[in-house]
Amino acid sequence: MGLRMNHQNPTFLDATLTRFDNEKGNLRSLAELTGDPYSTLTKISARSIIDPRVWTIQALQDYFAANPEAAAASDCTHAAH
Repeated sequence: MGLRMNHQNPTFLDATLTRFDNEKGNLRSLAELTGDPYSTLTKISARSIIDPRVWTIQALQDYFAANPEAAAASDCTHAAH
C-alpha cells in the first residue's frame, strides 16, 4: 500500500518529501544510507512515483530523524548558490 500526497493537508509523506527534495544531489549516498534502491529514489525525486511504498518513505524519515543536520547542510549549500 502506498501513500498519496495531499497538498491541502500535509502528511507524513509531504514532510518527508520536503526533506528529501533537499537531498536530490545526494541520491546515491542516500540510497546506501537508507537501504532504498537508487532507482526508486530517482523516480520519487522526479515524481514519477506518486504513491511510494510506506517502508520506502519510512526509511527516508528514519534517516532524516537520525541526521537532522543533513538537510540543514544541504539548505546552506543551496543558499550559497
